[in-house]
Amino acid sequence: MKLLEVQSSVRQENSISRSLSYEFVQAWQKNHSHAQHKKRDVGANPPAHPTELWTKANYTPPEARTLEMAGVLSHSEQLIEELLWADRLLLGVPMYNLSVPSNFKAYLDNVVRVDRTFAFDKQTFTLQGLATGKKALIISPSAGDYTPGTPMAKWDFCEPYLRAILEFIGIADVTAIAIPNQFMPDEIRQQEMDAARTKLIAFATMW
Repeated sequence: MKLLEVQSSVRQENSISRSLSYEFVQAWQKNHSHAQHKKRDVGANPPAHPTELWTKANYTPPEARTLEMAGVLSHSEQLIEELLWADRLLLGVPMYNLSVPSNFKAYLDNVVRVDRTFAFDKQTFTLQGLATGKKALIISPSAGDYTPGTPMAKWDFCEPYLRAILEFIGIADVTAIAIPNQFMPDEIRQQEMDAARTKLIAFATMW
């Protein structure tokens, strides 16, 4: 079993997504003692945003790319190889301004690439995800409560987007654990964290 953990919080200390991810990984490894674990921290070290040259290189067949093109895609290739290597993805993605952090969006823009993680058939105009056979877990704290059925649920562009983009590249088995109300008083915040922790520890035994 191979686990790729991707953290996107810009906070190193006092990060809810990081601390809960750490606890989950510790519990998960007890049930997968021989599992391999890699960690990619795009919160501390965000990938570069695509540029015009990057885009041109991306749509140029590999055998026709110049050395400059290959160079500008090299980090993207490394990120994709990590993603394809993994059987399980753990994504620590706090909600920032109703959506994903910009550094995580840059990560996605580097790994969601035609003929690498998805294919497009020009004859039938159909799409197919290539990163299949994987499961994903999203740990997502938020300031308010955006869970389904709440008044602010319509403003959640974080979890629905993540589910959509993961399915787009072939990952349909996705579990999301939300930790809402993190701008509320300490007692409420702690209750939400405790509830999420309980879910995660239980989930670690079956994932």
